[in-house]
Amino acid sequence: MALRGFLEENFGGFFHDEAFPVKPTGRYISIVLLRKTESEAIFRTDEGITQEMITLGIEDKSKASRVIFSKRKAIAMERRKGRELLRLHDLIKETCNINGSMCGECADCLVYGYAAAGKGESAAGGLKSRVLAENAYSILPASEITDVRTINALSEMETMSEPDEKGELQMRESLASNEYVKPETHFIDVETLRDVRPAEFVYVLGNILRTKRYGAISSRMGKIKNSIVAIVTSDSEPFSCLELTKMVWDKLEPSVRSHPLDDRLVEEALLQSVETVLEHHPGNYRLFSGQKLQELLQLVKEAYENPEVELIDMIKNLSGLKAAKG
Repeated sequence: MALRGFLEENFGGFFHDEAFPVKPTGRYISIVLLRKTESEAIFRTDEGITQEMITLGIEDKSKASRVIFSKRKAIAMERRKGRELLRLHDLIKETCNINGSMCGECADCLVYGYAAAGKGESAAGGLKSRVLAENAYSILPASEITDVRTINALSEMETMSEPDEKGELQMRESLASNEYVKPETHFIDVETLRDVRPAEFVYVLGNILRTKRYGAISSRMGKIKNSIVAIVTSDSEPFSCLELTKMVWDKLEPSVRSHPLDDRLVEEALLQSVETVLEHHPGNYRLFSGQKLQELLQLVKEAYENPEVELIDMIKNLSGLKAAKG
């Protein structure tokens, strides 16, 4: 009961009651993230890595392209990690399919939402996601954190040459080249939960902390460490990923704005930026950082280490939209 007690004491007013929240009630919990690549990663479209030309800071008006970490791809990987947990503990129907018919009853459906069924399909209507997200941006310009790697197809001799019909060695062509993001690249991201219940909050936190691979070819690359720098409760949504990224850029001394960035300096600048935004935020809020945040994260870690103690019951007892309607 340690986790439930902590949540009730510190977050109680910003959780919806146990009934499913049919109407918005202005309870927002923002999770401020620092995502750091721990291997090469590919965040691409058909034309290569996704980039946008923007101003680097709020004070620094110089322009450069920044790499974009797509909100859809980030949430998709975290969502699938959560569904693994639900299957492991028999908390989701076998027929619930993320690319097909959704059950509308499991924790995944209730938190991340689902689309209405198409013609000839069956699903529980449609439900909008209560995880609000946007694209994350690299702190450093794309020119500093990206490179291109060529993919070769070795012959049976483990070389790039092989004998032709006449027995003469011929060089093989490379298969392709991929643009990638370098290891130790930092992205600033925010996921905001709207009108969630305690179990849903813990479920999303666990998905973020437990997801380790993102992007294309994730079976061989795309390792990412997600660090939660702050959690903010508010009666409205206070943060923009791009605004925080620009503020961090301005706070970093020009002498340290090179790859790889110092983790400590980035985290300090990000927390300072969060505090600055909140000082001008027109609404009620509470900031969780430092020791209080670490206490929460430790309790969440313990809940996932021994899910049968609290976590499974919390998720199992979530009531759905049908119960709320009546």
